[in-house]
Amino acid sequence: MTRVTRDHWLLTLVFLCAGVLLYQSFGYTEMAGSDMWWHIAAGREILQTQTLWMVDDWSYTAHGNDWLNHEWLAGIMYYLWVSLWGVQAIVYWKWLILGLTFLTLQYTLGRDSGSALAGFLCAAIAAAIAAPFLDVRPHIYTLLFYALLLLIAHRRRPRLYLLLPLFIVWVNLHGGFFFGLMALAILLFPWRNFTLPSLRSAVFIGLLCLLAALLNPSGLGTFFYPLKYAFDETSPFKQLAEWLPPFSPGGIQSPLFFVFMWAPIGALVYFLPAVRRRLDVPWEGLALMLLTLAMAVTSRRFIPIYAMSMALAMAPLLGLMIETLLAGGRGRLVKPLLACGALLFGLYRLQPYPLQSGPAFHYLTAEYSYPVDLMNMVEANGLHGKVFAYYNWGGYLHWRTDGDMKVYIDGRADTIYDADTYNNYVTVLGSKPGWMEIIEADQPDYILWPQTRGSGLAKQKALLESGRWRPVYQDSEGWLLARDDLELPDTFKRPPQTAWLDVTGMQLNAWRGNRREAIAHGEKARAAMPWHRSVCHTLPQGYRLSGDVGRANDILLRCWEYFPSRLFRAGQG
Repeated sequence: MTRVTRDHWLLTLVFLCAGVLLYQSFGYTEMAGSDMWWHIAAGREILQTQTLWMVDDWSYTAHGNDWLNHEWLAGIMYYLWVSLWGVQAIVYWKWLILGLTFLTLQYTLGRDSGSALAGFLCAAIAAAIAAPFLDVRPHIYTLLFYALLLLIAHRRRPRLYLLLPLFIVWVNLHGGFFFGLMALAILLFPWRNFTLPSLRSAVFIGLLCLLAALLNPSGLGTFFYPLKYAFDETSPFKQLAEWLPPFSPGGIQSPLFFVFMWAPIGALVYFLPAVRRRLDVPWEGLALMLLTLAMAVTSRRFIPIYAMSMALAMAPLLGLMIETLLAGGRGRLVKPLLACGALLFGLYRLQPYPLQSGPAFHYLTAEYSYPVDLMNMVEANGLHGKVFAYYNWGGYLHWRTDGDMKVYIDGRADTIYDADTYNNYVTVLGSKPGWMEIIEADQPDYILWPQTRGSGLAKQKALLESGRWRPVYQDSEGWLLARDDLELPDTFKRPPQTAWLDVTGMQLNAWRGNRREAIAHGEKARAAMPWHRSVCHTLPQGYRLSGDVGRANDILLRCWEYFPSRLFRAGQG
């Protein structure tokens, strides 16, 4: 190995190490992982029933219907991971997948652009653009498999022994395999040497990969599902925030997308004669960038794959600029310094965040927003039946009760529920005329709803005033009502004595103005979970109202040290 080659690989390794740190720092997006819960429960269900052809056993509106669980393999992998290392350890799964995704992308970009620095910078920009969408869901498998597809097929002779297993696994992990087939068509097309034999070869390989993708429990049904989403403009499920265009208010936003969505204009530089003399036009990257930009401006959920495609298109141009600026002796000095700077920047970005799974899981999945103590009470008393529950809590109920509490609707959306069910739920959510009649039409046994979201307090008051419902339990996040004629025990067992029970005591006493009791419960909860968001929010308020500002500020500082949540960045406790 020559010195130049050795230096190149050493530089590449340092930039990859910097990437490990930097991509980890982009893995701390705070988001309510409502789908995560039912995916874990689905993995358990598959192993319990020992079949991949699933029917609904979790709802009372679609009970017994066929369920298109096209992400069945992701559910099994979730459940096995959780069974081995506990549910909080799922954050390590997320970080592992994200690290593999962007390291693979970085290596591919560096390889194809001839510049390790360009590969690092472009992959880092892609990760930054994608970061707001990187929650704990199977969709990040599509990002990983897209990166692997680029590694295998971008400007390389395609290897069927790699492509076929890729699509067989991909189709059973996430519906994004359909985009993968479109991307494969672009990567296989003979852009530079168009002949009929080369085109026939590309079509043959593409057809084999398409046939490989048919190896899934639902066959063609798995293909029709993403097509239905793409072309059915009447589907009410497309009004879910993740499907809306990035220009629509609310939902997840990626500010950097609005900067880099203009990258195709910069790509026109490739067609300048001076550039074409030194660089081949990256037709595959440009085509993928334009395709995914069109997808992203239609639906914000495609922004991450646009970011990766943009990086693929722009890396050669950036590599040329870097090599021009750092030609000769300057490069041998500056590049190692930049590599070390990248390492330090990665450490700087990662430094505020925990590697401990407890606080990371709490914030990355918004664990604090779920009725944990209330469900502890449900389990302790063996409650079961039909429950009209908040949409985002449906998957959590499946995980906690394994179908004992059957819901009206949940995050499985149109893989199981029809449009009328969803529209009726939206009516209830918005407290529109007739909302109570919709709830009571199917005679549910219980209603489970948040305290402060979806007009929770107003709904609770109206239901109790109707005389047809009675209270069962409430915790810091939600309340549970039972139908008035439902047979229930005269007395309920208290939930287990956990930190979550103390969080309930803290919050309820704070709302009632019992400051001393709220602080006492808050300190108990803090001893077990010092990072708990409700503790970090309510306990300092209690001390502040009691005149102990120093104690309040100290708690906020400690909370920041466990996890620098947006809550604390805003300076609010």
